[in-house]
Amino acid sequence: MQYEETMQQVFRVMSDMGANEFKWSRAGEEKGSAYYRESFLLPTESHYFAMKALRCSESNHVFHELSQFIDNEAGSIQYVGLKITS
Repeated sequence: MQYEETMQQVFRVMSDMGANEFKWSRAGEEKGSAYYRESFLLPTESHYFAMKALRCSESNHVFHELSQFIDNEAGSIQYVGLKITS
């Protein structure tokens, strides 16, 4: 599946951005469409905002390719950031 191949590229880009513990899996299916879940750790809050901006941008080839697989009428991408403080 091309989506899964694209996700391998996403994994490499995210790793280059400092993401670690990257996990990606098929989370289920609804109304005939599969949905997926990603989770990863970023080193700083700034990394989170940079990642979110990059993933919403059409300027990055990998994330632009990924956006072609998203049915905006069926659902959306949700970003959730959890900040761990010590």
